[in-house]
Amino acid sequence: MAVTEVERTELANRLVLAIGKEATETLMQCIIPEGRDQLATKDDLKVLESTLRGEFAEFKGEMRNEFAEFKGEMRNEFAEFKGEMRSEIAESKGEINLALAKQTRMYLTTLAGFMLTTWGALIVPAVV
Repeated sequence: MAVTEVERTELANRLVLAIGKEATETLMQCIIPEGRDQLATKDDLKVLESTLRGEFAEFKGEMRNEFAEFKGEMRNEFAEFKGEMRSEIAESKGEINLALAKQTRMYLTTLAGFMLTTWGALIVPAVV
């Protein structure tokens, strides 16, 4: 049952006459204007705790699922990236091998030309 402001004022006036103004002010500050039914009890706190624990557990489960899904997506992305990198490296390796083969042919052709020129210059005067 809630106390009205008129009832509080009347009580305060009677207390001033009985115990004095300062004591009445102290006492009136200790009295809850909304009434005790507005205070949370230990049972209320237990219900709140139980509710919060349930919601936290649900949130925790949702977060685990989302992180697991994210982890799977990242694994797929990295696997795809790894495959792309392997194919690009293989392609680059093939290009490097072709370039090396071309360079080797060029060196051998140049060396053969020098050898023919040198041997031709040595053999022609000896024959003549």
